Amino acid sequence: MGGWTEGYVGGIDYIRAVYRDWSPALLCFALILRGWRPPEALRRGSFTMAEPGCGHGLTSALLAGAHPAARFEAMDFNPSHIAGVRRLADDAGLANATFLEESFADHARREGPMLDVVALHGVWSWVSAENRAILLDTLRRRLAPGGVVFVSYNALPGTLTHMPLRRLLVERCAEGDGPLPDRIARAVEFASRMAAQGGGWFGSTDGVVERIEQLRHKSPNYIAHEYLNGDWTAFYHADVARELAAAKLEFAGAAVPMEQLHDLSLSPAQQALAAESRDPAQAETLRDVMTNRSFRRDLFVKGGERLGPAERRTLLGETRFALLVAADDLPEVASTPVGRLPFPRALYQPLGEALAEGPQSLDALLARPALAAQGEEAVLRALILLTSLSLAAPLMPEDGFAERKISSDRFNAAVLQRHRFGDTPGQLASPLLGAGVPVSRIEALFLLAARLGEDPAAFAWRHLSADGITLGRDGERCEGDEANRAELARRHAAFAQRRLPLLEVLGVV
Repeated sequence: MGGWTEGYVGGIDYIRAVYRDWSPALLCFALILRGWRPPEALRRGSFTMAEPGCGHGLTSALLAGAHPAARFEAMDFNPSHIAGVRRLADDAGLANATFLEESFADHARREGPMLDVVALHGVWSWVSAENRAILLDTLRRRLAPGGVVFVSYNALPGTLTHMPLRRLLVERCAEGDGPLPDRIARAVEFASRMAAQGGGWFGSTDGVVERIEQLRHKSPNYIAHEYLNGDWTAFYHADVARELAAAKLEFAGAAVPMEQLHDLSLSPAQQALAAESRDPAQAETLRDVMTNRSFRRDLFVKGGERLGPAERRTLLGETRFALLVAADDLPEVASTPVGRLPFPRALYQPLGEALAEGPQSLDALLARPALAAQGEEAVLRALILLTSLSLAAPLMPEDGFAERKISSDRFNAAVLQRHRFGDTPGQLASPLLGAGVPVSRIEALFLLAARLGEDPAAFAWRHLSADGITLGRDGERCEGDEANRAELARRHAAFAQRRLPLLEVLGVV
């Protein structure tokens, strides 16, 4: 883990994933909720965004496909990550994105345009103090006034319970020999055997056994990059806020809208205790202590402008939303990071029915008698929860949709071709959302078959069987080509009836 990796784990790629947290419409919604004016370029879709430490760069690539008028600059020091995303960018015709194989220090020496948005996913916890200083200098020099920074990091005090497990995995992997994935598997198994003995830290810390069991089902790629880096730092929010203040950045709020609703996780008395602190950063840290928070996704602004109540209400009223699931798939009770939340039918049924008709603004929703009767605060709160749980999403403005559609179609064509041989990137670009829509490999193969005019079940089975994949139904394995094709035909019928209409509304197909 030395040499060019500077203590960051090498020799094994990071997981391939697309993250929605810094998609432009969601950023704007989160900022407006907290009373901040979003950068106008972000609202229009003509922004410039950077993603230092981008991993495989799939989020930046998808956003570039969905926002042809924006510019993207993503970098990672792992050459295999950059080689893969450059190939995707070439295939998708992403002329508005640059993917750089550089360290933070190399990137800091590069001249470039001023940035409206910078996304720092995880890197704040996974790099050295020297590299954080380099990132701070880049933010100081290149983030435009009014610009936004998304930063996620391991948070204290919740991460304290993970530290002994991380140390155990690091030491066991260092002592072993053979390929890193094998060493990781043996280290997780060793931790499991220790946990089975109970006592000590294992016996006195809630959730350890469950977390080790979860690691059994995680890829070695995830475990390596989540636990084995030479630098692995958890932070109190106040310390992150004070570090970023050196780049003239101010905490704007949680990036996930429902995390702005403190009453979901704190009692009125606990909220009052946090409010006693005159320092906003310390108040936020006190909330973390009372909820034992272990991970944060924060937004910071550089010289951000505050909205007055009337303008905030106007911008919220204009914000349009779309469902990401069928209306009758909205749950009556949702499992969330803060526990199980009820979704009362009196509110969510008319809300789901309204959104099922097509995208709706908050004002348009409140014009409906059944929702007006629930009250504006309740409807907005429902949209916050649906958005945070990926059941709905805020939308980009209608202006520019045609250009976004052309670019998204080109990107999606390249992505669908990749699903012949695997299940990533696993998301398609929606010109309506300006963000990604998850699809399974089988769904992607159905969509690709439609583009090629082939039978969907036969086409999907030809590619799945080439990878040695067989299907199952009701706990029974499908035996033989005919049974697997029949199962795929059944799944395609369900897909065409329920999932395809939604993808059409979102502009994915």
